[in-house]
Amino acid sequence: MTIATTAANAPGATGAARSTTLRRLPMALMLAAALSACNIMPEPIGAAERNARAKDDVETLFKDVEPVTGEITLHEAFARALKYNYDYRLRSMEQSMASDQLDLAKYDMLPRLTLAAGYSSRSNDAGSRSVDLGSGVESNLFSGAQERTRNTQNAVLAWNVLDFGVSYVRAQQQAVSVMISEERKRKVVQNISQDVRQAFWRAYVAQQTLPRMDDLLNRVKEAMLRSERMETERMLPPLQALAYQRALLDMHQQIVARRQELILAKSELNALINLRPGSNIVLSAGQEEEATAKLQPFDDLNALDQAALNNRPELREEDYRKKISVLEGRKALMAFLPGLELNVSSNRDSNKFLLNNTWGEAGSSVSLNLMRAFAYPAAKRAQEAQQKVDDTRRIALTMAVMTQVRIAAQRFQEARTDYAVSSQTAQVDARIEQHTLSATKASTESSMELLRTEVRAALSEMQRYVALANLQIAYARVANSVGADLLPAQPQSESVAVFTKQLAQADADWRKTNFHTADVAAPPPPVAIGTISSPAGSGLDLGALLHQELNANGALVSLAGANIPVVSATATVGQPNGGLRTVELTWLVQRDGVTLGTFSYRSAIPDSVSSAWPVFGKAAAESAATKITSLLRSEAKPPLQAKN
Repeated sequence: MTIATTAANAPGATGAARSTTLRRLPMALMLAAALSACNIMPEPIGAAERNARAKDDVETLFKDVEPVTGEITLHEAFARALKYNYDYRLRSMEQSMASDQLDLAKYDMLPRLTLAAGYSSRSNDAGSRSVDLGSGVESNLFSGAQERTRNTQNAVLAWNVLDFGVSYVRAQQQAVSVMISEERKRKVVQNISQDVRQAFWRAYVAQQTLPRMDDLLNRVKEAMLRSERMETERMLPPLQALAYQRALLDMHQQIVARRQELILAKSELNALINLRPGSNIVLSAGQEEEATAKLQPFDDLNALDQAALNNRPELREEDYRKKISVLEGRKALMAFLPGLELNVSSNRDSNKFLLNNTWGEAGSSVSLNLMRAFAYPAAKRAQEAQQKVDDTRRIALTMAVMTQVRIAAQRFQEARTDYAVSSQTAQVDARIEQHTLSATKASTESSMELLRTEVRAALSEMQRYVALANLQIAYARVANSVGADLLPAQPQSESVAVFTKQLAQADADWRKTNFHTADVAAPPPPVAIGTISSPAGSGLDLGALLHQELNANGALVSLAGANIPVVSATATVGQPNGGLRTVELTWLVQRDGVTLGTFSYRSAIPDSVSSAWPVFGKAAAESAATKITSLLRSEAKPPLQAKN
């Protein structure tokens, strides 16, 4: 027992035990790490944590938002949307991140400076024997040239010429990506401007019309109850009572349908300008109604096309994408070049057996993958195919952009006509309402007829506001399709008031943009008036009205002849329904028997208003003259050649 104890306590035994412990230590650490990994279990997020997250998000959403102190104008809505809308913030952050990535990419072009330090420890000595290569005699002596414990340090400066070239191209690509981010930000601004304009005017229509509609809706319900009671008590003939109830139901449905279109408009606007849901805001149109009535049609559609092809963010982004593809091909071709690397290093080793513990080193190397050279033709074909894809995608997008411009311009013209007719209809119905009100006070008209007239006048007034909103929305679509920049070059968004003035000025400047330059020197298109059928019983001379409006739109009305377009029209009058009848005019433009275009104009005419026909005739002639003149000018011009 004593011998065993002595042996265990001997210096050699202690070293052996320590050596065994050192060997087992890494295995024990690995086993402990593996067991701890097996104990990881999924942990669901608790309700308290979700509630805290939701509270923090809501506070962040409305943090630092300037309170609304008065009526909100259209341009203040623009300012609030661009200042607080998180879609715009996200694009701004993406642009900033792209700029930061460009700064980071520049550092990749620098040489690599690597600092390293190491520590190593062995459980025994690294000894070895040697053999005489001449005689083959092995030495029986073990020798070592390395300490059990040592540390090393080195600093290596290396520069790979090929890596520098690739990094330079990557930095160029990242610089182009910054411009792509800028174009995407422009697109977000344009989309937000369009959405805000649409939501603002819909909310403005709701603000101006829904209170009166709600009041009339209650009165219609009361009138329905009275009519049912009068029918039950035989105070009116059953057929007359039912007809009146049917008319009331029609009015009820019309009011409810219009309310459903507008009831959520303010909530949509609140979301766009980042106000809390349910916030009660008051909107002000200011001088926008007067300015809207003065909006002129876009006659030179080719000028609109050219502006869109120059300004649309999507096409600009495609230009930048093509640059990236070219740079990507250049980067791929660099892989076939030999790599040249230069390096300089400073080294230190604490090993006491070394003659020199510190030393410097320099070197260079050249490498070339010969097998990769066979892939060069395939890489070149792939690059050419990518450029063709880029060109094809851009050309397809060009066609889509030009189509959007034409559709937006046509919708704008239709909205102008609809607004003009709706305004005239609202004026006529308002005068009818006043006459009916006077007649009711004189006891020559019933209160039921007055209610019907008031509902019709209210619906006409709502339709006028809806037409106003549609005209503004159509204008916004034209601006969006052309790629108009409504954001100042240097926005001052710290204050909503200052930002509002900037946006108002930018919007006013864009409205002054001249898209009619190509029409200044162009001769007026000739046109002849053929057979024009006026609605029966209207007493209208549509041919004379069209002649007047064509001259006002810059067309030259002449006699029919060879190669002279001829305009004809047919009229269809519907059956009376509730005191109204539908009237539709179909205009046909032909040259030498070939149809150039057809246009339809449709409206409703009240039978009891004698002045309705002249209003209808003027609006129909104005709409037809504008479309015919635009058609003839576009048809006479050569097609636009888009520059790629």
